[in-house]
Formats: sequence, structure tokens, C-alpha cells
Amino acid sequence: MSTRPTRNGFTSKKRSVGACGIVPILIVLTIVTTCLCQGNGWAETHFTAARSIPQDGANEPIVIDGDTPWVVMSADYENPAIQAAIRNAERDWYKVFGYPPVVFRNDMRGAWRRPVIAFGSQKNTTPLFESDVPEGAEQFRVTRGRVKHNRAVTAVGSDTRGTIYAIYSICEQVLGVDPMYDYTDNAPKRRRAITVQSDFNVVSKTPTFEHRGWFINDEELHDGLHRDPLGGNVISMEWMDKILETLLRCKGNMIIPESAPFPDATVYDLCKRRGVIITHHHVTPLGLNMMHWPKKVPFSYITEKEILVDAWRKSVAAQADKEVAWIIGFRGESDGAFWNSDPAAPKSDAERAAVIADAMQTQTEIVREVDPDATIVAALWNEQGRLYNDGLLKIPEGVCKMFADDGRGFMRDDGGVHVEEGDGLYYHVMMMMNTQNRTTEGVPPARFYSELKRYVEKGATKYAIINVSGIRPAAMSVEAITDFLWDAEPALKQTPEEAMDDYLQQWYAKEFSPELAPKLTALRKQYYDIPYLRTEMPDPYRWRGARGEHLVQYQMQELLKHYAKTIQAGRDLASVKDFANHFKQANAVLADTSEFFPPMWQSTQELAKEIPDNRKDFFQAHFTYQVAVHMHSCRALEIETNAFREYLSNQDPVEFANNLSPAIDEIEKIIDEAHKAEYGKWDTMFMHVRLMDIFRTRLLLKEVIAKINDTPYTSAYRGYHNGSFWGSAQSYMDGGDGVFPYFHRHSGRGLEVLETTASDSNH
Repeated sequence: MSTRPTRNGFTSKKRSVGACGIVPILIVLTIVTTCLCQGNGWAETHFTAARSIPQDGANEPIVIDGDTPWVVMSADYENPAIQAAIRNAERDWYKVFGYPPVVFRNDMRGAWRRPVIAFGSQKNTTPLFESDVPEGAEQFRVTRGRVKHNRAVTAVGSDTRGTIYAIYSICEQVLGVDPMYDYTDNAPKRRRAITVQSDFNVVSKTPTFEHRGWFINDEELHDGLHRDPLGGNVISMEWMDKILETLLRCKGNMIIPESAPFPDATVYDLCKRRGVIITHHHVTPLGLNMMHWPKKVPFSYITEKEILVDAWRKSVAAQADKEVAWIIGFRGESDGAFWNSDPAAPKSDAERAAVIADAMQTQTEIVREVDPDATIVAALWNEQGRLYNDGLLKIPEGVCKMFADDGRGFMRDDGGVHVEEGDGLYYHVMMMMNTQNRTTEGVPPARFYSELKRYVEKGATKYAIINVSGIRPAAMSVEAITDFLWDAEPALKQTPEEAMDDYLQQWYAKEFSPELAPKLTALRKQYYDIPYLRTEMPDPYRWRGARGEHLVQYQMQELLKHYAKTIQAGRDLASVKDFANHFKQANAVLADTSEFFPPMWQSTQELAKEIPDNRKDFFQAHFTYQVAVHMHSCRALEIETNAFREYLSNQDPVEFANNLSPAIDEIEKIIDEAHKAEYGKWDTMFMHVRLMDIFRTRLLLKEVIAKINDTPYTSAYRGYHNGSFWGSAQSYMDGGDGVFPYFHRHSGRGLEVLETTASDSNH
């Protein structure tokens, strides 16, 4: 997406629809919004283009309004994926015009001589009109033309996903609908009429990355608000449908819908219905849930290989009716190396790599038996990537290699020396890790423009999965990287810093206003300069840099967990093993922060006054809270480290407790800012964050102080599962014990596979 101020002070809006290295047939639109009716909030929108391509032999604009009928082909509407997009477009139309659309089926009405809007696939619309859609998968064209005797705006795709993209492109380019509005709360403006000029023409080109997807990982921000009430999935299907809709609006085509779904999860049926490719987490090879291996079933590829092979076959059978990009790899239980789960595992790296290679080859053969032409991807996450980079791990022939980043946005591919044409990648814009971002933006676009450039240049564009986690806190970077996967060309024409500056200007013009975009861009760039968010921290002791708000909370909790008992007992802290090292780590995090935050907070508060009333809530969530969580976390950590420092001098536990107490006030200030961002459908969102867990920090502070002062306290933990991350999804995970041994107890699909798979006789 790009959005630029025009000479008249209005906004032009362009969403790239092509890829690097392909000559586009693309006409960019300029949207000029002019208020026609004073005082009622309605406006007319005009479209112009960079060059004119007349479609119907007339130069007159086409004016559409709430009564402009649609032409929809029944054969397209019977396709569930296209139907879902049409139904979303109906809702968009209602939001913009205030009326449900009138729909003609399959043909024109003779009595109607005015313009129409026509949706459909090229195959099914050809009897009515010519659309000249580019050849190839996922191609589309949105333009002006004629449907029989009526002038028309047409949206036509080469296939199912191309048609879906065409429909959503009309919603975005004509109706002015923000593709991310479910996460940015940026509702489209109401209109009386929209004018489409004669040179309006949007033509797709080949996407930069063939498979472009989101990984809904560490999903407590979703399941807390939108948990499946029947427990058959983690996230409710209504909310997952919104996620899939947003993915498709941004022209993604693939998803890992949850951290560890069972292979027969209902969510996979929803993905199929939406026309979205399924792929897998590196802990669920071939879709087998290794986060929950049955307790009574042996796990070993060395001594019980047939059990794993049978499980992989059953998992593939459960998904055989879906469109899948199959992930292969061999790791152990609960996202660990296999040798941590198998006592029979070999000890040398070379032997371990040979086991993984054999497992990958077996998995590949299982998939090829079902689909010889399937897309298969080797997940080179963590130890598997290290073994491959060391030249020890052999990947099966014809399999795409998926290189991974380090959770901070830096690819672990030895600078790209191993990257080849046809490879792919796994990348994080959010990360469930002790030191990364969980509730904030953390990865500047310049970083992924720089890191992924070599993949585009080498043609390693077969597969890209982006860990978007909770989506909402990092909505801007989620959209930015998804745009890049669809069309990397605009970003790669500039330096990474220039491309980031351009994107930020465009995004903030879209989300707030062209007038405020420069100030918002400057503030976000200032935010990315928070000392520990930089590529290199001012004090690089242990933490190299590019960390998130987790880092600060993690340091607070670690110091209290490891050393508070020593203080409570009044013992000498300096002599405790590892204290000096931990204390140095915590202080390194604070380098330059006390001077950095006051001017940034002042800038945030001043800019908040300029934000339009209808966007103040989103500004709170996207800026004010995000600055506050960093600033007050650092102040709380500084109070805590000063309390420890004073204790080293006077060894007085009561004074330590008194000195520590103001840190609670700083945590309360974070919670206050979080509550302000929990408006509307986001109500209670932050109560479900478990790893960083500011609530845990607060309770831990209160417990330590209470123990020293011998006063009552409750617990340093919260909730039934004591605040653990997996506790949030444990009721789902436990369901796997119900159908031996690999499926969810609430699903019928797993039982079907068990009853019809020939290898059942093995068990």
C-alpha cells in the first residue's frame, strides 16, 4: 500500500499488485475525496490513473451509488471461498452506502440501463463480457467495461483466489476499505456516490512470493478474547474467519492457524472453505501435533520408528482433502530437539543430522504417495538450520528449504550463502520469547526489507511464512511485510531506510491523515530508536540488541525470583553465585533509557492532541500504550536495581522493601495505559498476555515486599494455570488424549482416518 498527499491536499492511494522482476501491466489509482454535502459526512470519491486505458469507448466517468446493482455468476457464488468474499463485499457496501446491494444473477436486467458492478471468475464471466485477465495463478483485473448494454466496473480473477483478490480490490480501491480495518478499527467513510474515471484500471502481476502466509503463533491474545467455546480449536471459528478474511484482503494465501492444532482440527475445514492454503508449524511436521505426544506411546525414531511413520501417514490422511504446503522435519516433543525426548538418540551432530535426514525423506515419500506434485518445505528452524548450515543435514530432492530468522528479524542463513532459487523463509514480526516484543511493534520494516532482499534477488521466493502472533499490536508491520511478499519491487527500488520512511508515510496517511503522516512517521522512527530496540544496544553486555518490551520485564522478574529470598533472610547478596552477572545484565538494559524516554513521551502526548476524535483510541493502542510500556518498565527496573544497589551497601531488608515499592506504581501506570487501549472489541485483551506478564511482575513485587514486612499476600501467580502460556490452550491440548493417539476427542474426522487407514492394524 502507498498513500501520498496530492497537490490539492487530498490522498492518493495505491496498493501494489505485482512482483519484482515482472513487467507490470499496472495502472495506479489516485483517489481524490471531495465533500459534496456540507455537514452530513457524506462524500464523493474520484479515481484517476497514471495513464488512460479506455475500456468502453467513452471518456465519461461512471458514477456508482448504493442502488448500483451487482452482477454475480451463480457458478462463482456456489464456490464457498468466492461466496465468502462476496459476502464480505456486501458488508463493505453496506458500511459505505448504508444499503444492502441489489444483485442480478448471471445476466443483466433488461429494464436497467445504468452502470453495474460485475464480480466473477474469468471462466464464468466470459459469456457476458471480456475481461482480459493476465494468465497464471491468482491473477486479476479490476477495470471499466461493458456488461452487454450496460457500462460497468468489473472485477475478474483467473482462478478462485484471483477472483477473491479482485473482489477485495474493488472494496479497497473503489469503496475505500482498509484491508486491515478489523485490526486498525479504520472504518470506511460513508458515501452518497463514488465516481470512477475513464482511465481506472488495476491489473495484477505475478506475486513476488508464491506462498505467502501468516502464522498465528502463541495465540493467547486471540484465544483470550475469542476462544472456541466447544474446545475443538483454540480460537473460535468466527474470529478465525476474520483472520482469514484479513489475510486474503492483504493478498496472502497461506496460514498456520494455531501453534499446535491436531491434524483433524475444525480450523482446517474453515481454511479450505476460505480458499487458503494450510501449512504447519515446525513442531507439527505433516500436521502431527508434537506439542502433545500421547503419554503412553513411545517416542523414538531409533527404536520405535514404525509408530512415528504410522502417525505421519494418519496425519496426512486427515488432511488429504485440503490444499497443503507440507512442512517436514524431525524435532522432539514440545518444540525441542529430538535428542532431548529420545534416550536412544545418537550423541554426535553428524549422526543426529542423519536421523533427521532419514525422517525427512520418509515424510516426503508419504506425501508424494498422496500428491506427487505437492509443495513440500523443510523447516530449518533452530538445530535443524544449524545442522544444515554446517553441511551435515541433507534435504530430500525437490523439497523447498525454509530458512528462519532468530526471532528478532535477522535471518539465520549465514548471510545467504546457502540460499538458492526455490527456497523460502520463516520470519517474525512478533515473538513469544523472554526478550522480544509481544504487545508492541518491534521489527522496523527497514530490517525485513534488508534481510529479505537477498531472497528476492536469488529467486528464493517459493514460500514465506510470517509469525504475526496476535496481529493487533503490530498491525503496521504485519501489513508492511505482507505487502512486500505480494510485491517487493517498490521497497527494493530504494534503500531499506528510504523504503521504510516511504511506507510509514503512506500507512499513517491511510490510518490517520496525510497531514499527520509526517509527524507520526517521525514518532515511530523515534520509537524504533529506543536504546534496546536498536540493532546494537548502547551496552551490548549479553543482549546484542533489537529486543522488545519483554526484555525489561524479564530482567525485573529474574532478579526477584533468584535473589529476593537472600534479601528476606538478610544475607550478603554480593557473595551469591551469578548475582553480579545478572545485576550487570539488568543495568545494561537501562543504558541511555532515562534520558531517552521523557522527550519521546512528551512528543507522544502532544501529538495525541492533534489526532482526530475517531482515531484517538487507535492512537492510544498503537502509540501511547506502546511508548508507555517501554518507559514505565524501564523506570520500574531502574527503581528495582537501585533498591538492590542500596541493599548491597546497607544490607537492610526493610529499606529494600521500601525502596522497591515505587516500582509497583510504575507497573500500575502501564496497566492504566493498557486499559485505555482495551476499548470495544479489544476489551480485556491484555489480561491474557502470559509470558511478559506485567500482572506477574506486579504480584511478584507485592509478594517480595509482603514477605519482608511479614504482611499478608496472595500469590506471585495468577489464574487457574498460574499464568503459564500453555495453560491458555491446555484444555485444547488435553483433548488429544481422547482419540488414540493423534487426534482431538471432539472431532469426527480423526475417527474416520483411524477406521479407514490400513495401517491401523499396527495398533
